[in-house]
Amino acid sequence: MMRLEKGYTLLEALLAIALAALFFSGATGLVLTSNRTSSEAVMRQKALWRAQEGLSALESIADANLVNTTVGSLTFASNRWTLGTSAPQDLGGGIARTVKVSAVRRNSTCDLVASGGTVDTSSHTFESIVTWTDLRGQTQTISLKTLRTNFENPTSSCFADECSRLAWDYSATTWYGGKQLRDMFVTNLSEQEVEIIKITPTWNGTPKIQQIFIGNDKFWTSAGPGTPSGVQPSGVTLIGDDADIGGGDTVEIPKIQFDGIMTGATLTIRFECEDHSTVTIGPFVPT
Repeated sequence: MMRLEKGYTLLEALLAIALAALFFSGATGLVLTSNRTSSEAVMRQKALWRAQEGLSALESIADANLVNTTVGSLTFASNRWTLGTSAPQDLGGGIARTVKVSAVRRNSTCDLVASGGTVDTSSHTFESIVTWTDLRGQTQTISLKTLRTNFENPTSSCFADECSRLAWDYSATTWYGGKQLRDMFVTNLSEQEVEIIKITPTWNGTPKIQQIFIGNDKFWTSAGPGTPSGVQPSGVTLIGDDADIGGGDTVEIPKIQFDGIMTGATLTIRFECEDHSTVTIGPFVPT
C-alpha cells in the first residue's frame, strides 16, 4: 500500500512540473509577443511621423521651387526645406522616405482627371512614402497624399478671378442716334462661365442712363429688371439681372441707352463679377 501511494506522489510531482513548464513557456511567449508588438507599434508611429513630416515639408516649399519628381528627397537647412531628386532617402533607424510631386490635370469644368484635360498650373499632388523592415523581416509602407493649390496667386483659369478672365473690346464703340452706345464686345477667355452682377458707368455730362443690354437680355433698365429703379446719373452702381457669359463665348453689349445726347462724352465702366472681383475699362470716347 505504501508503494502505491509513493507511485501516486511521484506521478503528481511529474504532472506538476510538466504543467509548470507549459505555464512558464506560454508566459514567456506572451512576453516576447507583447514586446515585439510594442516595438512594431513604436516603429510604425515613427514612420507615420516621418511621412507627415514629408507632406508638411513639401507644403512649405514655394511653387517656383517645386519640380515634378517621383524620386524626391528633402533637406532642411537655413530654416527651410528644399526638394532634391535622390530617393529613397535614408532617415536613420531603418526608415527610408521618398516624396513625389506630380502635375494635376483638370477637365473643362475644372474637375480632377487622371488623364486628358489640361495641366492645372496652380496645383500639385504631393505624396510622402515611408518604408521600413519589421522584426519579422517584412517590408512595411506608409503612404500619405494631398493636393496643394495656390489660391493666393493662381495662374490657372480655374482659380483666377472671374473678371480677370474677361477680355473687352471697346475700340470701335459708336453712338447710335447720339444716345445709344453700341459695338462693345466681351470675350470669356476661360472654359468656365462668368457672371456679371453689377455695372458702374461714369461719364461727363448731364444725361442719365436708362438701360443696359448684355447679349439679347436686359441686364438693367430704369423700369426693371435691376435696382435702383428710375433713370440714374453718372457713378451709380447698377445691380442687374445676372449676365452669364459662357466659357469661350464672345458676347456683344448691344445697347447702353441714355436719355440725352452723349456725343463727345468720355466714359469709364466698372464691372463686378459674381466672385466680387472687378474690372474697369476706359476712359474712352466713342465715335
